[in-house]
Formats: sequence, structure tokens, C-alpha cells
Amino acid sequence: MTDPEPGATVIIPTLNREGFLLDTLQDLAAQDSHPLEIMVVDQSEETPTSNRAEEFARRFPGLVKYCRVKFRGLPQARNHGWQNAKYQALIFVDDDIRCGPTFVREHLRTLRQPGVGMVAGGVEERTSVSNSAASNSAGEPGEFRFWTATPVRRFAARGEHAVMHVAGCNFSVWRSVLEQAGGVDEALSQGAALYEETELGLQVMACGFRIRFNGSARLLHRVAEQGGCRSGDIASYVGSLAHNRTVLIGRYLRWFQMPTAYLRLFLLVASYAARHPSGRLLGDALRGILRGRRVSQRPRICTDYRRGEKA
Repeated sequence: MTDPEPGATVIIPTLNREGFLLDTLQDLAAQDSHPLEIMVVDQSEETPTSNRAEEFARRFPGLVKYCRVKFRGLPQARNHGWQNAKYQALIFVDDDIRCGPTFVREHLRTLRQPGVGMVAGGVEERTSVSNSAASNSAGEPGEFRFWTATPVRRFAARGEHAVMHVAGCNFSVWRSVLEQAGGVDEALSQGAALYEETELGLQVMACGFRIRFNGSARLLHRVAEQGGCRSGDIASYVGSLAHNRTVLIGRYLRWFQMPTAYLRLFLLVASYAARHPSGRLLGDALRGILRGRRVSQRPRICTDYRRGEKA
């Protein structure tokens, strides 16, 4: 696949993280790859105080496009971004990242390889020791274990590898590939939108494209403790986890893989219930599974945002 234009659009969904977003914009504005468009899709509530990130964007009108929208949801923000992007090469990052000046160039280098429709970038996470250990554990990055419907990250790896999914905070894709895949599924916009990037990667592969990992297209994910898409409480979090994981099971697993995948999901829910005893948690999980089974049988949802905002 060839890029009809040499540039790239970097899309940054954001929600109530002005300070983090400003750092992200400064790093992206210093990229050595041009032409470049940086698009912010801001779902924050407007406040009377000045916004430093928005002020920064106004200083670079030909580089930074700042979009304030009224809807909420990470998949929705991603769809708004790619549908209104200037370039065919699209790079998605979170609003709380730091990156070096070759970040965009490395994504484009791998994205332009024959047959590649999507690229997973390297991710270092500023988080707890236990999570960091899991992220840096030995093995190939970007594996999806069909027998348990479990995505394995390991995106702190180096080098280049074939992978099956991407990290939501750092991936690139061709616009035409997103169109063929049906966009980012807004049915997964529940809670923290868990597995929405995993589902997209599996759908891209189902359309016949390869996904490559490039550890040099690297960023630091700061994992901000405030803002972003979050569930209000642990019961809601588990309910959205059960819903979205059930969608993966229903869409991408063979019938003989489903029993072990559901068993893994039930054990996962049980582990949360043991740590947070609550009748509501189990009820939300069950309702999430039932809704997820129905959603997995329906077409993927992608609103058309090219004619203005839609809720």
C-alpha cells in the first residue's frame, strides 16, 4: 500500500488532562518528519480559565488542529479524528505520553512496508513495579491467546516483530484500512474502553492486513492518575471488562475455543469479586456478558463525524 501524500496525522483523544496534553503537544511539534498534522479531540468540559494546551495549538495553526467536541467516549474520539484527518497515515497516541523527535518517522517507515495495514509502537510505562514487570516480561509482543481470549502486551520490547494487536496509546494505521475494518467499534465505549484496540487489531487482520511492531516507534506512557476514560467504580469496571471481552470471544474465537475463554473470564471476575466483595459487582459482570453476547452478533458501530459532531 502506498501513501498518496507523504504526511501523517497524529490523533490525540483527551479528557481533563491539560498539563499532560501540553507536554505531549510539545514533543509532537518537535518531530523531524513533515508534513505533519497534530489533531486534538478534546472531550473535556469547558472552563472559564485559560487552557495552556489550546493556547499552544493557536500558536501553530498550520500544525495543530484543536477540536472541542461534546460527546464522550474513546472510540468516538478516535473515529472523529481519523474521519477528519488531513493525511492517509494516522498515528494514535494518548494525551499523557512523551516521545522523541523520530517517533513519527519510525511509524511511517514500518507502515509503508508491503502488506502492512497497522503498526504497534514500543511503550514504556511509568506505573507500578508489578505492572511494569508484566509489561516487560520475556516473550514476543502483541500476542493474542485465542484459547483464553487474552491479549498479551509486552510492548516494551525492542526490534520489529509480527503482532496481532496494538497498544491503544501508540499505534498507526492507514485510513483506508480503518474504513475497510469499519472504524473503531463504539459498542466497546463502556467504562475504560478495555480491549477496543485489541478488537480493532483482530478486525484489521481479518481484513487481510499485517500488523507489525516497531520498538523504535517508542514513547513513554505516563499513565496519568486523573482524567481520561475511567469507570466510576470497580463494579462498573468489571461489568465493562466482561462486556468487551465477551465481544472478543463472540467475534473472533472458534466454537471449540469459547469454553476455555469463558472459563478464563469467569475466573477473572471471581478474582475481582474476592478482592472487592459485592453483589453488584457480580451482577454487573453477568449483565455485561449477556450484553456482550448480543453485541458480538451485530455489525460494528462507527458514527460518521464528517458532517459535524454527533453524540
